Amino acid sequence: MAELEVLQSEKRNASQQKIRRARRACDFCHRRSIRCRPSERVPSQCQNCEDYNERCLIERPVKKRGVRPVVTPPSPEAIAAANSNGNHPQALQTWHAPHAIPQALVIDLAEIYFEIVYPIFPLFHQPTTLRRIARGEHHTNCAFSAAIMAMCALSSARARDGALLSAQWDLSSLTEPSSESFFAMAKKILLEGAAETNDFNYLRACALLSIVAIQYGQPRVARRYLGLYHTALEEDALHDESHWPRGIGVVETEERRRLYWSMYTLDVFMAIVFGGVVRSREAQANVLYPRALDDNLISNEGYAQPTSTTMALDDAFPIADEADPTRQCWVHGWNFTTDLYRILEHVIDHFRCRRPEHRLNTHIDAIFGRDYVPGSAVLDAVLNMYQTLPTRFKQTPLASEATDHRLNFQTANIAATIQLVRMMLFAAEDATMEQRCCVASELLQAFSDIPVIYLRAISSPLLHHLAGIGTLLGSVFDKGLPASSYQHIRTVLSSMARLLADLEVNLYCTAGASIRVQSLIDRIDEFIRSQRQVMEHNRERGLEAEQNTVSTLTYANPDSPLFLLPSELLEDWSWAFDFAQSGT
Repeated sequence: MAELEVLQSEKRNASQQKIRRARRACDFCHRRSIRCRPSERVPSQCQNCEDYNERCLIERPVKKRGVRPVVTPPSPEAIAAANSNGNHPQALQTWHAPHAIPQALVIDLAEIYFEIVYPIFPLFHQPTTLRRIARGEHHTNCAFSAAIMAMCALSSARARDGALLSAQWDLSSLTEPSSESFFAMAKKILLEGAAETNDFNYLRACALLSIVAIQYGQPRVARRYLGLYHTALEEDALHDESHWPRGIGVVETEERRRLYWSMYTLDVFMAIVFGGVVRSREAQANVLYPRALDDNLISNEGYAQPTSTTMALDDAFPIADEADPTRQCWVHGWNFTTDLYRILEHVIDHFRCRRPEHRLNTHIDAIFGRDYVPGSAVLDAVLNMYQTLPTRFKQTPLASEATDHRLNFQTANIAATIQLVRMMLFAAEDATMEQRCCVASELLQAFSDIPVIYLRAISSPLLHHLAGIGTLLGSVFDKGLPASSYQHIRTVLSSMARLLADLEVNLYCTAGASIRVQSLIDRIDEFIRSQRQVMEHNRERGLEAEQNTVSTLTYANPDSPLFLLPSELLEDWSWAFDFAQSGT
């Protein structure tokens, strides 16, 4: 009998051990919805807290078991109270990320973003964003999660395309999940409800996804997300700072200014490169430029005063104006590029007004009229603005600090944008072939003066600048060219092919761009060579140039034949400069 009782007792103990729940997850693991397992080295901590150097604590209250109550959206009164306290309504709801992404990978991709994307698209305040990621807020904040997943998609795509500045990164550790997987995550989160949160991060997510789509070579997708961004902007009239939520703080105010002008420049850029309309009119904006300060000088307590030491300058570039050291901050150069895009917006208007076949002409034009500003006057103003820039924004010395890299990015972007202004001005005024070739040559020369590492880091958008050059040069073939003029264009195209070969190393969406351009050059060369043989053959036979080889070869004079390219070659011209091969 005693033995039976012992067996029954052992059985009960074993049963209790089976159903006993594991220890509660620590607060750090609970917030991230990740498995909490004890550390083998420090039993008092879990392995995750040891890996991330966090305090391993369980301070949250014990909740009742059972069916979790349905989460209801906050009331309008609660939203108003949250806004008045500087919080977002999203913080009043419970949400968990549908995907478990390793924290270390998210942090790595965030650091890559601040290294190679941030200098052109500074949509986040670096210290604040990295702190929020480290705390895992992207696991519980819907809109912030969408923005961070979109950030990861862009960083992953740039890394895959060989845009990294340093060799410290292990590319194999950045490939899974893929950039497309992060893109799909961000898209899913937006559809699940981030759009309903009225959160600033929804705007950032849409903006980033449009940039990622450009990186993929998918301008139609880029327009879609840029359209969602503009819709959200217009719903709350966020083009005017007076309509921004109260109490958002200094950091978010600066982030909003950077986002607004970043997407303004992208809007103008896409209107030029891919066609379409400019939806952000600079005359309608009431948004200040961001302060020319590094992020470490900006906090919700206010703005710190910059000094020459905080600007991390090279000895070769002393401060020209000690009274205003912000002129040496990379943001000063970034704001200058924004000025150039504001000029480009008006150049686009002038360019399209010069094309009456594509424009509705009505009596309304006579009411307002148009003040014509010659392209030469615009260009003189742009060059005068450029002359006033500090020398540091005109050269790209070898950089060692993050701030130096950001300055070099501004140099590259300013050089590309000034030449884009020149291209558009000449296109608007029907410039001669020599003028167009001159602009193209100067642009390529400007790029050759910039270390290729920065050109690769700007990545896919830079290639569309080159596509614009190709389009500009192609239009001069419509009426025929002397062989000598073609040689000038050929020199430019050959330089472009070499630059493309340097830029497109590992570039995912534009593989073979340099080969296509070189192939086009070879085919035009072969066509001209064959026409010369026909000409020589006819001369030897004492025959006049035949009209049935029709429209391919005419004569301005006996020594200067005009070559008209056949239509199939002109069609190939467009294809050779179509760098958006992944889908349009």
